[in-house]
Amino acid sequence: MTIRRSHPRAALRRVATISTGLVAVALTGVVAAVGVPQGWGAAPGAVSTDVEQIEASTPERVLVCPAPVRLADTAQVGDAQFSAAPVETATALRAAVVGGAGAGTANPGDTPVNLTGLDALDASPLEQGDGATTVSLADVTDSEVLRVGAGMPVDTRVAASVGSVTTAGDLRGLAAASCAVPDISHWIVGGSTEVGSSSQLVLQNPGRTPATVRLSVWGPGGPVVLSGGGQYLVPPGEEVVTLVEAVAPEQRRLAVHVESTGGTVAAYLQHSTLDGLVPVGVDFVVPGAEPTTALALGVTSAGESVEDPRAPQLRLLVPGSEAGSATVTVYGTDGRVRLRGGEDQQLAPGAVTDVSLGGLPAGDYTVTVDATVPVVAGALQARAGDPVPDSLDDAPQVDRAWVAATALDPGSASPSVGDDASEAAGTIEPTTARTTDRGTVTLVPGTSSIVRVGAVPSTPPERGDDGAPTGTFSGTLRAYGAEGALLGETALAVEAGTTISLDTLELGGGNEPAVLTLDASETSAGSTQQGPVPVWSVVASAGAPVAGAAEGAPGALLSVLVPVPPASSQGTVAVRATSTAGLPG
Repeated sequence: MTIRRSHPRAALRRVATISTGLVAVALTGVVAAVGVPQGWGAAPGAVSTDVEQIEASTPERVLVCPAPVRLADTAQVGDAQFSAAPVETATALRAAVVGGAGAGTANPGDTPVNLTGLDALDASPLEQGDGATTVSLADVTDSEVLRVGAGMPVDTRVAASVGSVTTAGDLRGLAAASCAVPDISHWIVGGSTEVGSSSQLVLQNPGRTPATVRLSVWGPGGPVVLSGGGQYLVPPGEEVVTLVEAVAPEQRRLAVHVESTGGTVAAYLQHSTLDGLVPVGVDFVVPGAEPTTALALGVTSAGESVEDPRAPQLRLLVPGSEAGSATVTVYGTDGRVRLRGGEDQQLAPGAVTDVSLGGLPAGDYTVTVDATVPVVAGALQARAGDPVPDSLDDAPQVDRAWVAATALDPGSASPSVGDDASEAAGTIEPTTARTTDRGTVTLVPGTSSIVRVGAVPSTPPERGDDGAPTGTFSGTLRAYGAEGALLGETALAVEAGTTISLDTLELGGGNEPAVLTLDASETSAGSTQQGPVPVWSVVASAGAPVAGAAEGAPGALLSVLVPVPPASSQGTVAVRATSTAGLPG
């Protein structure tokens, strides 16, 4: 079943809570003024030896947010007491633009910052203030898009997140996600189409041109032949919703690849599960890293046994044609924790594999995957709640959260100024990327959160090596309030091979933050020796705690937010004058 949805409406039809404040982010400087370098009038073919470093401004940034959760079949059948949706879903959104080179320069040249629907490309800009702007919506009913015009300073951080809370019924749970950059390729690892599960694939086109999307699906038995061919047209400003169970039924484990041509799209799964009449979780499954040989993600264990169906699960897929193996390493508060029987995985090409992470003591962990062939990965964690009210069955309701994996592969080194190939090739040479920015998370209004930060060793452990990795990730975690003010700065020193957790209330000095940013220290970022890599995420909770829980216990509903990475163009470039730029050599 495929449903095409459009969203005709006024660009800003609701009342948004718009807050501004003075937010100071460590910056490297504003866009530099570039004069005419010496040697500009050199003889034809000559290359000037004068190089000028300039800060590159950012291009337009677009973040697309998931739509509120919805039932696959909204028809009401039978007694209202047994309705699939006995309560309404409440969906909230928060967007933030943080940065600028100090007060009054957050938005040079009145760069437009718009929060719109998919179809509204030219909405009026939101009111801007000094340093930062946060926008909160409490009655979200459609997909939303955060659009930030080109020309912002390179240090500007853009992030948004959305969360749907449903306290009863088939969609009971907290489904939350950071809003994502549209792209031509998305790998979504998670979900199921077995009996009791529903996986809705949502394709969103925020652009001006139609996008043709090709869908590929893998299950436990390998690639799945899709009913209908797996190709969709997503018109501009619209979204297309497909029930994956209709095109790839009875797949206990799923991995999905979305490829688009003609335009970029955003994509995610809405996955919900029932055990008979008992709801056991709903969440957004968002895209993770492209196939690579080194991945990491964070999970939380409640101390479940290996056999417990609620134990965390790691999902792996080799999408290529070559078999391989993977080493799974788990890092906890005190270092590496052995995963009995699960550390060495043989991976058949095309088969989606789940690895139980049960047997771990209760706590927060960072899980790494080092494979001999490119893989994609995701993880699932669960939290048990109270039984269904007035039910004869004592089986607890459960909420589940899917976690997307992050690539650990280091980026290729940029050529130096004196590189012969770069001198001959052109006039603009990338030199240093902005390496301190480790991402931004906006917290969903009405939720409480815990931050997990892991320091992954730059070199994976050898087989049988029990030695402790060396090095420390040093950085600063900053918390900003809903009014835009800096609530607190926390210096981090996370030893390699360990994971820490931090309460966001403590990060905000007793106030719940609206935005979190993580920066590596200049020493860590600029070191010639690669140190531990930070992997962080935010565990969001909502709803009432389980009956009888200790005071201060989190709500029974959970989801996980991964950081929005910095714009790929952030950094400096070296500009060199040459009379042959753009001409054949």
